[in-house]
Amino acid sequence: QHYYITNNLSCRMAQKYYLGFDLSTQALKVFVADKSLNLQCEVCVKYEEDLPHYGLADIFHKSGNSVTCPVAMWIEALDLAMEKLSQLVDLNLVVGIGGCAQQHGTVYTAQGFLAALQTADVSLPLHTQLQDYFTLPLSPIWMDSSTEEYCERLEEKMGSEELCNRTGSRAHARFSVHHIHRMVNESPELYESTERILLVSNFLGTLLTGKYMAIDFSDGSGMNLLDVFQKEWIKDISGFYNGVDISDKLGAPEPTLQEADEVAATISDYLVTRYGFNKDCKVLRCTGDNPATLVGMSCRDQDLILSLGTSDVLIGVCGHVTPSPDIHVFCNPLNSNSHMFIICYKNGSLVREELKDKYCGGEWERYNQMLSTQDNPPLVGNYLPLPASTLVGNYLPLPETCPAGLVGAFCSTDPERLLLSHSPETIVRTVTEGQFLSKRHDISAAGFKPTSNTRLIVVGGGSVNNTLLNLISNVFGVDVYRASSANAAARGAALLAFAGVNGVQRMEELRTEYELVSKTNPELYHTYCGMRENYVDLQKEYLYSSLHKE
Repeated sequence: QHYYITNNLSCRMAQKYYLGFDLSTQALKVFVADKSLNLQCEVCVKYEEDLPHYGLADIFHKSGNSVTCPVAMWIEALDLAMEKLSQLVDLNLVVGIGGCAQQHGTVYTAQGFLAALQTADVSLPLHTQLQDYFTLPLSPIWMDSSTEEYCERLEEKMGSEELCNRTGSRAHARFSVHHIHRMVNESPELYESTERILLVSNFLGTLLTGKYMAIDFSDGSGMNLLDVFQKEWIKDISGFYNGVDISDKLGAPEPTLQEADEVAATISDYLVTRYGFNKDCKVLRCTGDNPATLVGMSCRDQDLILSLGTSDVLIGVCGHVTPSPDIHVFCNPLNSNSHMFIICYKNGSLVREELKDKYCGGEWERYNQMLSTQDNPPLVGNYLPLPASTLVGNYLPLPETCPAGLVGAFCSTDPERLLLSHSPETIVRTVTEGQFLSKRHDISAAGFKPTSNTRLIVVGGGSVNNTLLNLISNVFGVDVYRASSANAAARGAALLAFAGVNGVQRMEELRTEYELVSKTNPELYHTYCGMRENYVDLQKEYLYSSLHKE
């Protein structure tokens, strides 16, 4: 079973505890923290291995572009996690609970759900008592792209630019409102019999409190429904079909972060009686996993997170973000007057892996040498920069999301734009630089202006490569710090719980310090600024020509 304790500290010592739940795509994780937010132990329930009786292939039910997940499985995962927690932790000492979940998914409770939850038999697990109270037993999740026609209709009415400027994103098939609209339009009888529509995050909160929890601003930002600047549902969207206002079944959105004197919700009577929680244990408003990760990594305004994984992801925090069709703007979970942006890239580590395998004999050491050597002076380490007119280009085997539709290989000195005709050394370095010159431009286009206090915090598999991080530091013009992304979302949920019990100021004092791995070189950054201008012009020209081919 995938339950484990991560260190040797006893979770039954007499002290206060905070729990952070993360109901993610593949598992339910629980972060158990002490009063200093240090990890004491954790529990993980993996759906595919610990709940095999749901018969999931690759964890989800897939039918064409439809990807769903059984709601009962999430409830049973919570049952299993609570059973193990009660064996590891004196739950009477838990004073605060926070939660987060995968974004965009929707849950549809049937009439009588809340009454069944509030009168549940404490001698039985919840999933056996609630599994029949859903109008859709299979919830659409973030990988579901079956609602393209509803996206097109909404953009046709509102215009993609206005939709982006108000909701923070253009219409995306995985976003929640399009699945709700489909139910209203195609299954009005199911909609009428639905008691409440929830995101996965506030569904988790509802199970924990025994009361319907509000959708928070941050997770609500991923619906194509919330005005991320006015912090309210957009009436033109909520009432788009058949004169039915879906906000009636959603409830009003609320801020993510709650001060101690604002928290009204406590843990449900069922969980108190069955597992021994203290009846005064506070449950904070739950949010999405991306906003919770921002909290868990102790980000402050003007910080950047760069995840160097299979796909690369940039997350930034700033007071004002300029909406763009290629990015997502969310309300900042830590500050309702601030925003966070998320930029996702398909061509991330998979491309760097391909370069390593194809041109470096499968060795990262050789890849790093190629980043640092060439006929001209190299660009990283303690070497001198190349002139700003040097070669720039990129290689994108998959159609990119930012800028949307960019695909192929291109460079500035090859008339045919066939980057792959160059030497291995040139290809490796030019493509790697191109990846991050593009990202540096994207944050500027989003309105993000790095300051002397900006930290670029790197996570993911690529964060172990110091040569790569040195290059990134000089391209972005900021110092780079390395962090572990393990448990970041669950830890963020626990931090929100801590703030709700002790106050936001106390939470600010628990900021995590990260390892400084690369200080930017001002001279190299100046050179890269010139290269960035050349790269952006080239990228625009290539994208235009690609989209206008006969």
